[in-house]
Amino acid sequence: MNETERHPHQRIWALLGYAALVIALPVALMGLMPANEYKAWGGDGIDCDGPGLVFFFAGLGIALYGVGALVNGRHFRRPFRLAVACACLSVCLALGVNIVAAIKEQRLNDAVPEMCG
Repeated sequence: MNETERHPHQRIWALLGYAALVIALPVALMGLMPANEYKAWGGDGIDCDGPGLVFFFAGLGIALYGVGALVNGRHFRRPFRLAVACACLSVCLALGVNIVAAIKEQRLNDAVPEMCG
């Protein structure tokens, strides 16, 4: 008796988990948007909106894909699960780099409070 015959509900949960990762991809992409739109366009202005949306979407993306990396990383001997865990870790790494850039941008905005009144 193989694993899917013993626990058929596990296959359904796995498919739902993969679907959740695919559905969460737009959230992760929103977390990769630049913290300062003016600098992204080539200008040197201060974005008074701040990087709040970057923090929100990147934090949510790290939470979702971090769980995906942990859940799939437990079964690292299965090649597909290892590939999914590595993809989730790559997304988390990219989001983490963007959060660090957003923190730097927030510090720059805080240094000149009179510009954004």
